Amino acid sequence: MGPPVFLDVDNTLLDNDAAKSELETRIASAVGPNEAQRFWELYEIVRRDEQYVDFPATLERLRRESATSAARIADIVDTLPFARYIYPGALEMIERLWQSYTPAILSDGDSVFQPMKIERAGLAAAVHGNVFVFVHKEQHLDEVTAKLPGRPVFVDDKRPILGRIERLLPDAVTVHVLQGSYGQRSVDSGDPPPDVEIARIADLDTALARL
Repeated sequence: MGPPVFLDVDNTLLDNDAAKSELETRIASAVGPNEAQRFWELYEIVRRDEQYVDFPATLERLRRESATSAARIADIVDTLPFARYIYPGALEMIERLWQSYTPAILSDGDSVFQPMKIERAGLAAAVHGNVFVFVHKEQHLDEVTAKLPGRPVFVDDKRPILGRIERLLPDAVTVHVLQGSYGQRSVDSGDPPPDVEIARIADLDTALARL
């Protein structure tokens, strides 16, 4: 078994910006603009309060105000075709990684919606069930690296997360994917710079081969 490559999901393997845009369109169509606006207001409140996106908690808050709207939105969330939003070449890249590495998913998120999204998108199968979801994944690095030994590689679109990982695990390899709304090129933030920057997740295995 090769060393682990811990892959983020949202805007790393899956175009979460596009998925959220479709979700917004479907919700507005199902419940109307006012109820849709209220849902997204609660979404932001929950994200601020909990420091992560929590769809179940958001729906529970909406349910207290409108059970009908919450049920309709829950159905939309549960049936969104997440496989449609996998970045081109991502699954093929994961398959190639298996030749030298052990691919795994390491994602922030709630314990209900995020694993469901990963499963439905086909990502859980691609990494042979090596899926780890935590509220704040940086707090569980020792846990996941103990389960998958070897010099770890961490791949993410969010530069600050990679900086925190570098501080906690200086020997790890970090890869910044310049995709999505958070994937800006690295700037001097005081954090250690990523070891690698790539424009597309499909190029990850090629980049790692050059290290």
